[in-house]
Amino acid sequence: MNKRLFSIMLSIGVFMTLAVSAASAQKVGGYKEVSASDAAVQAAAEFAVNAQAEKTEKEISLVDVIKAERQVVAGSNYRLCLKVTSQGEVGEADATHFVQAVVYVDLKGNRKLSSWVISDCGEEDGDQ
Repeated sequence: MNKRLFSIMLSIGVFMTLAVSAASAQKVGGYKEVSASDAAVQAAAEFAVNAQAEKTEKEISLVDVIKAERQVVAGSNYRLCLKVTSQGEVGEADATHFVQAVVYVDLKGNRKLSSWVISDCGEEDGDQ
């Protein structure tokens, strides 16, 4: 009887270990908040602004990095909330707005702008 109880307890222990490992594996690779003043974040933000300016053929200036997150993959993804000023259309004033940009940095340091979307970056107060 003790052998059977030991076998059951051992099976439960193995199952619990596997379940915890599976749950942990799902969290690895998620975005984690990093300092907006981090040198790599600042470089990614400047790259995003320059790449978008080149793509749209408009002047875009980085005002501030509001929030930054990093995801470790084969390299890193930086998900950034940026406050930017962009050139207005002819006869229109320049506009300041918020964007969420994603910059991928590979293991060799090459960068790619993956996403650039006008966004409130999840802020609720509206008076950014």
